[in-house]
This record gives sequence, C-alpha cells and structure tokens, in this order.
Amino acid sequence: MMTKLITTHIYPLIATFMLTACGGSHNSNTDLAAAKNTLSTPEHTRSSLKAINYQTLIDGLVSDNVHGIILHVSTPEDVFTGSSGIADLATQAPLEAGAIYHLASTGKVFTALLAVKLDQQGLLDLDATIDTWLPERLTQQILFSEQITLRQLLNHSSGIYNYSDRDSADAYVEFVLSNYENSISNEDLLEFALGKPAYFKPGEGVEYSNSNYVLAGMILDKVLGQPNAYAMRDKIIDRLELTQTFSVGVEADLAGVTPGYELQDGNYVDTWPILRHVTAASTPVASTVADLSKLMSHIFHDDAWLSQNERNELIGQQSLVRESEELEYVLGLFKQQIHGYTVFHHSGANHGYISNNLYIPELKTSIVYFLNCGLSAPCQDAFYDIEAAILDNIGNLP
Repeated sequence: MMTKLITTHIYPLIATFMLTACGGSHNSNTDLAAAKNTLSTPEHTRSSLKAINYQTLIDGLVSDNVHGIILHVSTPEDVFTGSSGIADLATQAPLEAGAIYHLASTGKVFTALLAVKLDQQGLLDLDATIDTWLPERLTQQILFSEQITLRQLLNHSSGIYNYSDRDSADAYVEFVLSNYENSISNEDLLEFALGKPAYFKPGEGVEYSNSNYVLAGMILDKVLGQPNAYAMRDKIIDRLELTQTFSVGVEADLAGVTPGYELQDGNYVDTWPILRHVTAASTPVASTVADLSKLMSHIFHDDAWLSQNERNELIGQQSLVRESEELEYVLGLFKQQIHGYTVFHHSGANHGYISNNLYIPELKTSIVYFLNCGLSAPCQDAFYDIEAAILDNIGNLP
C-alpha cells in the first residue's frame, strides 16, 4: 500500500514568471510516464542490495521533464547517496550526488534552530509577543500582533496571512520579477501580508504561513543587530561543519548552486539567477543531501551541541501544535506517525527546486532527496513516488 505523508507543505519562495504560487497541500497522482533519457553518475555509495534498488528507483524517474534527482538514505547499518540525470541543461553536465540545491521551505528548521539557540542564551524569549521587537508601523498592520508570540510564528499558530497565498500571487510575482536584481528582503515579502485578514486568532488554529518565518527572521535580525545569516553560520553551519551549506542571498556568491528549471513558454529556464537575490528566513539556505542529513542527526542525538532544553523547545510539547488528526507541527518541522514510527519531516519547493527531508529518530534513519524541476506535475509525481517507495518499506530500511 502506498504511503503518502498527509501533507508535505510544498510552498514556493516565489511564483516566477506567469505561474501562481502554491499554497496548501498537494494531492498529485503518482502515475508515471515512461522515463526517458536517463543518465546515471557514479557519484554514490552502493553498500548493499537495497542501495542498488534506490539507484534503480531514481534512474526510473528521471525523464525529459524530471531532469535530475539526488537521493540520500542513511541508517546505522548502511548509507546510500546517489544521483541520476542532468544538472545543467545548457552543458548537459551529469548531476552529482554532492550538488547544492536551494532548499526552499525545507530550510525553515535552520531559522527555528537559531531562534531556539538565542532563546537559550537569553537574547530573546520565544514566548514574548512580536511587538517586543517589531516597529509599530508594521505591527499595526498585523491583526492581534500584541498577542502573537515568536513561538506561534515558528509553529504556524499565529493566524497571520501567508504572503504567498494564492490570492496574492499576481502582485507578489510582479514585484519579485521587477525587483529581484536589487535584492528582495524579509520585509519586502511581508508587504504582501500586511493589512490582510487573519486566518484565526493566535493560538486558535494552525495554518502554514511563510509570513511567520519572514517575521521571525526580522526579529532575529533586530536582536542580533545584523543579518541573522551570520549567527546561523556561527551557531549551526560552521559548528556542525556543514561545509556545503550557505545562506541564500547573504552568501549566494559562495555557493555553487545547481540550476533549477521551470518550463516557461516551451523552454526550461534556470530560476537560480532570480532566487539567489532573495533573502528570506522562510527559505533561508542552500545545501546538499549529506549536510541536511547530518543536521538532522545532530538535532536528535548531539547533546553537546543541542542541549535537552533546546531540543525540548524545538520539538517538545511546549512547541507542538496539531494541524490535523494525523499531522502535528513543532518548530520548523512536521511530526507524523507512519507505520508505527514517528517521522519528523519538512519539504520545500519553488519554481526550479523541490526537496524533502525526513528523519525517523527510533531508527536513526535519514531520508533526503532533491529534484531540480520545481513545481511541475511530472516533478511532483516523481517527488511523491520516491516518498511512497521509501515510506512503504520503512521497517525494512537497511
């Protein structure tokens, strides 16, 4: 029986060109067209029969419309990291397993982690209201701002309107396309949520909203007195030796990010030249499957780096909210029961990139995969086929 996470909340950073921003759960079908033009690279580890099956899985999903896939599965007994397809349509360079991708919303856990670190250092209070830090010119345009806490931003229980809501898509797209060369900031993105109705009163519901994280990023910048990317590097990226992880926007020149493609007027267009200019705490980093897997292992098992108090703030009961009967959210991650196991996960997508990050603490198992074909239907179908193939065998992972 095919298993599908109740929702992977694939939200785009921007809806480029003429396309509409996604907002809500995707229920795409998983029927696959025959794979075409499949290319494989040797950049992987094959240490068991199961690993060869993983390679076969991604080889079979690459096509003219699904340009490249990277998959990482690690357990205490085995590690597979493999790639298939093309990295660059212009040069036809094969995709390598260590390629750096824009993580989109998959990177929200970095923002949440930094907030938790600063809370534990006494530099901020997760339960203080946002008007503690934000100027009145902004808070007066956000309903219930005097009641909304930073924690409620990070677990999406604030009720604040999502700047990438479908109803705002046209203006949002036009702004980004007209201004990206001058750089796009958290505050620029927030403009599309100001003055909008709230989804509910703070704490009375759960609604995924990218606005929550750009507001959190603005608060972190205010507390630190500089872009929070510098503290993120100091406290997370460098501390854990995530050598292929970079803050988008602030450190864009340091990262050799693989192109991400969106079909526009019959041609595939690389969206990274646009996305590299967007600095948003809702989509903060570019990284590799190996670095993301390493981060998740440290979150759940490294008490020297993340204390038990910090871990409790991040994924404990005080931060947990229920979005639906089967799905919960903590800070920067969803939490869900699959085949008797607790799975922490978050996906992300924009036009060009799509990624998924899953961790199963009981099994010490990490599953991370990237595709460079964005929000197209074939790309989403491949995304869900990978998810289903692995989660249906969750008890048999090596």
